[in-house]
Amino acid sequence: MVHRYIKTGVSALLLGISGCSVYVPMQGAAPEIRAKGEAEITGSWALSDRVDFGATYSPVSHVLVRAAVSFKGSRPGQDSASYARNNQYELAVGTYWPLGQHWLVGGLAGFGRAQAQARYIDDGATLLTFREPIQHQLDGAYSKYSGEAYATFQPSPLVSLGLAYRVVQLRLTNVTDLGVPVTAAPILRQEPMLYFRLRPDFAQRSLQFQFALGASSTFGYNARTANDKADPVRQFKLGRSYTSVGVAFYPHLLWSKK
Repeated sequence: MVHRYIKTGVSALLLGISGCSVYVPMQGAAPEIRAKGEAEITGSWALSDRVDFGATYSPVSHVLVRAAVSFKGSRPGQDSASYARNNQYELAVGTYWPLGQHWLVGGLAGFGRAQAQARYIDDGATLLTFREPIQHQLDGAYSKYSGEAYATFQPSPLVSLGLAYRVVQLRLTNVTDLGVPVTAAPILRQEPMLYFRLRPDFAQRSLQFQFALGASSTFGYNARTANDKADPVRQFKLGRSYTSVGVAFYPHLLWSKK
């Protein structure tokens, strides 16, 4: 029995370290587009083994259209104590407004959907329990509605930095835990992101590198005081954070040189 509890604690610890989770925040967009006809294609990798890809375009002045996808994790064998996989997409429209040469502000509103699978014990964060551990195995899809505002400061053509702030509403449309439907009221999360960007003075500045720090938390939810560690919905409410590195490509800068 003691050996079983130790194994349970180690498995939960590894789950927390590996970043396994049912809900996975997508990286904020904050596209650096300033005029009609400009396009931005991005790719990023988070240290939690998540990859994001996105494409944003301005068909007319001050209007943005965007599509993005995100992939995290892979499903191991049935004997694994824990795993998590999350594939999702997002479509959005928005606006942008350059404020002089150095500032750019904008916003996006979008809709998305995610397919998630995860296996974990209790809430995925308990190191040791003195009761029979509760196994969860979540599978299904949820919808997302998001709004994002961002502001970018560009002190020089080569460097920019800024802040993006997303609000995301989750709706659990088709989620089960060990085959039992999981239901919950819409969950509202906030997701700030700080970013630093560097555009090297080569390739006609069509490439840009980004370093970002982001977080995601549920409005009004305190994981330390919430008495629901056996509730599978908790995995959609827990706080998340990420560090990512990425690259952006601006094809219009190459076209303009031809």
